[in-house]
Amino acid sequence: MSTIPSEEECLRILREEGTRPVVIRHCCTVKEVAVRIAERCDADLDLVKAGALLHDIGRSRTHGVGHAVEGARIARERKLSPGLVKVIQRHLGAGLTGEEAEGLGFPPGKYMPETLEERIVTHADNLVGDRKVRMMEEAAKDFETRGFPEAARRMREMHAELSRSCGEDIDELLLPLRKRVKLTGPCAGDASR
Repeated sequence: MSTIPSEEECLRILREEGTRPVVIRHCCTVKEVAVRIAERCDADLDLVKAGALLHDIGRSRTHGVGHAVEGARIARERKLSPGLVKVIQRHLGAGLTGEEAEGLGFPPGKYMPETLEERIVTHADNLVGDRKVRMMEEAAKDFETRGFPEAARRMREMHAELSRSCGEDIDELLLPLRKRVKLTGPCAGDASR
């Protein structure tokens, strides 16, 4: 039976897989951003929380771009829900086209976020550095500077789409988190911070 783990279970899984504390802290920050968006967009909060916390689980094996593929493999091995596996597999940048994924040597599959929950976690990850929340345009310009103009374009489209779904610009919605992200729930007491 596949499941969506609780926040406590997600943190335990990250530690069991040997995920570095700095990555766990990043995942906790992404969770705060993703939950704020998900609450406004009426998304599945359990899936968003677990997806945000586990999106970088593949970094326990590699810090390269293949961490999404590795993370999805780990999630499948742990018999986590197929929806959660997809969030992990599709969270890179603003998604990858089939051609981009093939160029990176990824196995056949979909790497473009499709569901609301997949898009929320993907966009939240784009807006978070280690633990700092950035405005969308800052994140998009970072993609452009690193040579990914198409990903930056897709990020802007995703931002506009999510802003429409939330009824408020995501940058405005996240303004309080840009000043200071206060970790909540199990992340607040996690020793990995």
